[in-house]
Amino acid sequence: MTLPAGETVIRWRAGTIADEYGNRVRSWDAATSTPIDGCGVAQGSLGRTDEVRAADSEGEPSDLTVYITDPEADVLATDRLEVRGRVYAIEGEPAAWANPMTGTAFGLVVRLLRVPG
Repeated sequence: MTLPAGETVIRWRAGTIADEYGNRVRSWDAATSTPIDGCGVAQGSLGRTDEVRAADSEGEPSDLTVYITDPEADVLATDRLEVRGRVYAIEGEPAAWANPMTGTAFGLVVRLLRVPG
């Protein structure tokens, strides 16, 4: 399934750097980005209090739900998604988005929570 008026979101994945002991650790300073086209974006509702779900100080929603139309999209729970110029952390695991009657896979549902800053 494709969404003709879908949006492009950017998947950010932390890279790795050496810490002071020479161990490889994840770092957002070394992150890579990959665009994902044709996504549906809706204001989320993660079951949090109204204070958390409310818009942030700039009037943007604090949580979103993104519908990715590619069932094979490479999105991990540890990634971040940039939507409309704002960065969000993934809440939980990306879930399969499928027709409950036929099992036809449409893609992934990803719940997001705004990253401060």
